[in-house]
Amino acid sequence: MPTGIKPGVNEAKEFLEIAKNFRDSKEIIREALSNSWDAGASKVTLKFDLVQIPGTYRKGIVVSITDDGEGMSSIKRGEANTSEIEDFFSLGYSNKPHGSIGTKGHGTKIYYKSSGIFVDTWKNGKHIHAETEVPPWGTLKKGIVPTYRYDEDAADEKGTKIVVDGFEGKQSEFKFDSLETLAQYILWYTVVGSFGQYFGSPKRMNVELKPANSPIPTPISIPFGFKFPDENLDLSNGSSKYCKIFGPETIECGRTGEETPVTINVIGAILGEENRESIPHTYENMGLWLCKDFIRVERNNRIMEEVFKGQYWYRNMLIFANCQQFDLTANRDNVRSDQEEYDLAITGIKKFIEEIKSNPASISYFQTKAGEDLEKHAKVLKDKETRRKEAKKNELEKRLNEYRGRPDLNVPNIVSAPVKEPRSEAETALLLQAMISSKHPGIDFRIGEYKTSIGTDLIVECASKGIPSLAWAEIVATLENLFGWQHPPEGIHKVICWDLGKVQEKQSFTSGEKAKLTKKGQGRYHLDIGTDTIEVYVLREILQG
Repeated sequence: MPTGIKPGVNEAKEFLEIAKNFRDSKEIIREALSNSWDAGASKVTLKFDLVQIPGTYRKGIVVSITDDGEGMSSIKRGEANTSEIEDFFSLGYSNKPHGSIGTKGHGTKIYYKSSGIFVDTWKNGKHIHAETEVPPWGTLKKGIVPTYRYDEDAADEKGTKIVVDGFEGKQSEFKFDSLETLAQYILWYTVVGSFGQYFGSPKRMNVELKPANSPIPTPISIPFGFKFPDENLDLSNGSSKYCKIFGPETIECGRTGEETPVTINVIGAILGEENRESIPHTYENMGLWLCKDFIRVERNNRIMEEVFKGQYWYRNMLIFANCQQFDLTANRDNVRSDQEEYDLAITGIKKFIEEIKSNPASISYFQTKAGEDLEKHAKVLKDKETRRKEAKKNELEKRLNEYRGRPDLNVPNIVSAPVKEPRSEAETALLLQAMISSKHPGIDFRIGEYKTSIGTDLIVECASKGIPSLAWAEIVATLENLFGWQHPPEGIHKVICWDLGKVQEKQSFTSGEKAKLTKKGQGRYHLDIGTDTIEVYVLREILQG
């Protein structure tokens, strides 16, 4: 029986899937800055360009990352016996300190979503130039792991420059028009937004950014570090400028079954609306953030909701809980929750939030805010009712003005006739009934039944060759309206209208069926549709007779 069989790994597929896990194009910024930070850089320059792709009309993204960090060497080290430059290109290799974010060796693989990677790095009196020998992304999609090469020479410099050519990202996200979005991303989702200074970390890193198509020749400086607003506990003028900071506090959360100590560094604040200007979006960014290396990783307001028993509260609070024992997913977007360290850390975080909830300053703020919200809601309702009344008033005024501008009917011989010439089916029906009541000789039928909800409008009583009979009739303001129907009227004997409108002697319905209109007397017409004939009564012409 075969033994000691080592399972195989489809290297190209794994490379491809890890690179695909980076769904947001801007994550290349996060990975680049994290690597520069780990290299001890004090300054990083990020530059994006759109460069013509040879032999095409299209342009590709070129990303340049330059820092003054320690650089990479070709000296073998660690259990894996790999060098820093090898780890850069390889998957799953890293000699970063245990517990830091970049220990999985996945981050730089986002660079493989490109047509070429070029590295120049200086360390210990050596310069390494490394580059891919084939287009990384196209090669991986063919199921082949792309190769690279490097050469080394003597140089007494320091730092690293990485150029990613033809990066597979959304070009619009790296243009000058997206500068604000880029800056917010850097300040919120990368090491540049670190809050480590609240826990005694003196480390800083200046970042310069030059987006594509920038009209500004020099890069734009991005300030380092997240800073809460200054405390302001005064509620006498309302809650909008309020700021109460809780922490910074380091909480020992206990030990795992393997005796691994779990510690959280947590700081938070209750922020009034005017103190949320540094937050990109209240609904998307306020609340509780789980962090590692003092970088925000995952927002988890469910934990806060469990303590506060509701969803409203997170909009007013911003809490950062850092735990170096958190284990992140491959793309660093989430914290793994299936570990004992996570459960211990969450217990400590809940304790911190409980203390915020019971703090007298918090209680005062939320009481004030609740009162303001009630007043604001009442004002919204009042303003809505005011607008409704105003709209109703304007609608009635408009209707009155339109009514005053309509032509008078002027039919003194018709009892109870409408004052104005009809414009609708209902007004035409009123005039028709007034003419019937006044025994106008132009109307030779009486209304038996009038229904507008379904089917044909009228059942009328009339005489056909002296014999009493019933007929179906339709009322329209103008005969022109009848031709707007999708199909000709069926089973109708009479049509009563105020005016013909724009109707020609020969006209077609929208269905294409043709009709012919023939005048038979004063205000009386026949509308012939195929073998059917409909009597048409035009009240305007009848009254003029």
